[in-house]
This record gives sequence, structure tokens and C-alpha cells, in this order.
Amino acid sequence: MARIRSIHPGLFTDEAFASLSMAARVLLLGIWTEADDQGVFEWKPVTLKMRIFSADNLDVIPLLEELTAANSIRQFSLEGKLHGAVRNFCRYQKPKTPKYRAVTDDEIRNYVASKYPKEETAASQPETFPQNGEIDRQREEGGDSLFLGGGKGEGEKSAPPKAASQGLGSQIDPGFQPIPEAIDRCHEQGATDAEIDSEVRKFIAHHQVKQTFSPNWAASWAKWWENWKPHKAKTRTRSEPAAALPVDWDAACSQWVKLGRWPRGHGSDPDSPACRAPPEILAKYGLRTMQ
Repeated sequence: MARIRSIHPGLFTDEAFASLSMAARVLLLGIWTEADDQGVFEWKPVTLKMRIFSADNLDVIPLLEELTAANSIRQFSLEGKLHGAVRNFCRYQKPKTPKYRAVTDDEIRNYVASKYPKEETAASQPETFPQNGEIDRQREEGGDSLFLGGGKGEGEKSAPPKAASQGLGSQIDPGFQPIPEAIDRCHEQGATDAEIDSEVRKFIAHHQVKQTFSPNWAASWAKWWENWKPHKAKTRTRSEPAAALPVDWDAACSQWVKLGRWPRGHGSDPDSPACRAPPEILAKYGLRTMQ
């Protein structure tokens, strides 16, 4: 499962990273998101291609070989299956609650710079915003190669994580779904599944753009949904055509005879065969002889 990762701005000017081909650089960044929190990932070229280069026609195998030759990743066997390890991964990615596979090989643990226990943790869920350690690392400047690893670097002090320090809750999970009871209430109010799905997407997109923090997203959804029926009613009102107003053909024909002006919105004037005024009204003003 893909995860949010930190990228130091100095990475893009790092000589070791810049020496890779463009596709290999993209693959490496994608592997960071596919790896667990210890920097270990499944060595499945087809899967990596689908997840990282879904719209590109390229072969991932030569790119993996390029990254291996650059000593940025390394292949190894874990429980009889091929896996990969990202060099010095744990030095620069510090999730708050790490989830990772059990790797007992000290050589691989040293390669990823792991200081975690050797016991496996449960599969992790995707983070919704950068964690404490990740923010610290993003704020750091200087140090040795960010690509190959090396010292910590000295520079700006890290900014305190806003949500944790101020008790504002969390940002919305991109995969947010209302609780079943909330879905039932939506159905009771006449909403279809398609309408509910549409509102959920709008709800998520709105709060992602606003970067909203909430201690209770279920309650935030309930508040959002309160506005759904009034909004739907307004939308339907705007989409319905206005009722046609009665036309005073007498006044229109009189104005035409006296001033030579035909009111806008009354269609073609009496000189046109397409005039919609009743024949009897036209005859009354001498504009047309009734047949």
C-alpha cells in the first residue's frame, strides 16, 4: 500500500541522484512510496510499472538494474520471495508509527539504516499528512549526500506539527467514507447511491483544498450533508424553465402601429409570416386580414 513520504529539496541537486536517468529518478521516488516504513519493497517489476508508470510505455527492469548499479537499491530474498531494499531509507523517512516487514538479516538492516526491532508490525494504512519525523527531515538543510546518505545536516529548525501541537485533529483521509448509519440517513432523505458518492467526492476535495483539520470527520460529514437537500432543491429550481408569462398582444400590436416598435421577447413582428400574435388581434389593428 502506497505511503506519503518526505522529499528533501536538496535531493534534486544531489550529484548521485542527478546522475541517474530521468525515468530511474522517477522510479526511485515511486519506490519510496511503495516501500514499507523500513525501506523494503516487493521486487515485482510489473506491479511497480503499473503503480508508478501507469501511463508510460517503458520497461521497469532496466531501470531497476540502473538503480541497483548506482547502489540506491538492493535485491534480496525474504521468506523465499524477491524483495528490494532502499539504501539509508530509515535515515530520511521517520514515520510516527512505523509499519514494516520482519527483516532479520543484519546486512540488509544496515543497508536501510534500520533501528527498528526485528519483529514484524501490522500492515500500515496510508498517512493523511506528514508525520513528526518527516516534517523535521524536510526542514533540514546541508549534510552529506541525501541520496547515498551521510550526516544529518544543520540548518533550519523544524516547525512543530500543527495538528498535533494544537489539538486540531487530522486532515481528511482521501479514502474517507461516511459511516453506515450516515449512509442510511442519506437514503432516507431520498438520495441515491450515485448522489451520495458524488457528495463524498466533493466533501473530500473541498477539505483537501482548504487543508482542513477536524477532530471528528464523521460529524463534519453530517454537517456537510445538512446542506445537501436545500442545495439540491435550489439546483433543481435553477434548472427548471420559468413559467411563460401571458402576452398582452393588444398592447404589442398597438405599439407597433403607433411607434413601429415590436416588444422584445414577442417573437417575429407583424410584417413577418412567422408572427405569433393571434390573427384576430392583427386584424383588429389592420395588420393582417383574417382568412
